Amino acid sequence: MFLKGGRRMYKRVLGIVLAIALIISVAACSSSEEPKDTTKQEAEDNTTKQGPIKVSVGLPEIVNAKFAPGEDYSNNLWTKLFKEKFNIDVEVDWVTTEYDTKINLAIASGELPDMFTVNIVQLNQLMEAGMLEDLTSSYEQYASPSLKEMIEPNRDIVETAMHDGKLMAIPRLHYGDETSTSFLWARKDWLEGNGIKEVKTIEDFENMMEAFKTNNGAKFGTMLDKTLGAFFEMASSFHAYPKIWVDGPDGKIVYGATLPETKNALAKWAEWYKKGYINKDFATMDSAAMLRDAYNGEVGTYAQQNWAGWQVGADMVKNEGDGTYFVSMNLPSVDSDKILYPRQFSNSVYSVVRKGYEHPEVLVELINTYIDVLDDSIGNGTMTLEEVLPFNTNDMHHITGPFKVEFAHYQDIKDVSSSIITGKENLGSGNAVLFYNEILKWKNGGDLVGLGRYLQMGHETASLVLGISHVDNDQIKKTKVWGAMPQAMLDYGTTLDDLLIEGYTKIIMGVEDISYYDTLIEAWRHAGGNEVTEAVNKMYGKK
Repeated sequence: MFLKGGRRMYKRVLGIVLAIALIISVAACSSSEEPKDTTKQEAEDNTTKQGPIKVSVGLPEIVNAKFAPGEDYSNNLWTKLFKEKFNIDVEVDWVTTEYDTKINLAIASGELPDMFTVNIVQLNQLMEAGMLEDLTSSYEQYASPSLKEMIEPNRDIVETAMHDGKLMAIPRLHYGDETSTSFLWARKDWLEGNGIKEVKTIEDFENMMEAFKTNNGAKFGTMLDKTLGAFFEMASSFHAYPKIWVDGPDGKIVYGATLPETKNALAKWAEWYKKGYINKDFATMDSAAMLRDAYNGEVGTYAQQNWAGWQVGADMVKNEGDGTYFVSMNLPSVDSDKILYPRQFSNSVYSVVRKGYEHPEVLVELINTYIDVLDDSIGNGTMTLEEVLPFNTNDMHHITGPFKVEFAHYQDIKDVSSSIITGKENLGSGNAVLFYNEILKWKNGGDLVGLGRYLQMGHETASLVLGISHVDNDQIKKTKVWGAMPQAMLDYGTTLDDLLIEGYTKIIMGVEDISYYDTLIEAWRHAGGNEVTEAVNKMYGKK
């Protein structure tokens, strides 16, 4: 797909691919005069001999992270391990719930942490401005075999981290297509009390919302916050794809937001708002405020991705009692046609080092350690299950900021769910062992620390079990912008989507009627949508 831009694009991408091939293969090649294999022990020795190394980071706040007593983002099991293994002191400059905004301000001011994460727009800004360290040699010398094995199958992703033939970032990679789909989540005890076993159609969903209001005292039918996240997660129910680029009716690539299915979805959400199914104050509510309605017993459904069990699992039980957690089911459909689930380009986060920092290799070393602890250590016998579990529960695996990658979990999910459901243990990776034992904590002992994982992969209709079926049934719809973004898209950033979200909100709240959708799309086109669409077709369209 990267060859669709003609001869110039071909030469550019060919050069990048060759550079990546060099990066990935160089450690496997050796000279008879000077062996290139750098072992993990040598890397540790090189670092610790230099004395303490300080590295500053900026971190996103992980809302559901639960630290051990006396610990926090600056002092925890990961920072202690990094200190013990490498004599590296990780210093946290700041933690924020508005991470992208904070990074944008840091880029503008030039006051960057030593290491941090960025999205693809920010990455391109930093690369063009020469504000990042070249990581090519650090990757060549320090990347562990496990990290290289993860990078190898994802060259399309690595290409987006290259600039002038140099590796400027370590991509976080992705968990797999099965982890990207959406689900309808509903309160378990209310489902059972109303005898609801499945929700296949939009009408079924409306009947469920009404039953929860009538029979269970729910104040609202479903949850929504100011980001319109649940609207976007449920758009597939209407065969709408408002956040990805798709083939249009004339064969050209168009933004899904401009197609009539998105208008149909908005009309239905506006109807639900008018009927009182949605909190009237949603436009001012963040995620935490939205979830409080669930914790207070005022709502029992919403559309969300596979990890919703950490939002409406343990905290539901703590607030509303046993059996009140939400469970997943497939999205309802507006008709009998198969639902497809939109897939954005599968790498959204990159780990980078600010220009001028003296030890860029630290980034690679600490990512190696993350992989070793969570996926390799149990199998190679360097850590026991009991030693590893604290690193992977209570969202501790999400607090490391730039020192993280995402593992592909398709086979893990199959192994774990099958082992739990059949009672016959068959686990093929360290992550699978962790997931399995985490689930058993809930299933056998009622320990809430394992409930989120149970709701992901511990029963027949767990979210990721359903997600596997979405992949197996060919229900993934990938965006046409698969890889690098055209410059016009980078230039506009989130401006065009922000315009749409503002307009969608007005329609849902009834401030504007559904006919305003056509006005909104026309405004989007004139504000830059046409320019971006043209750039997308030039880069990815049919030639």
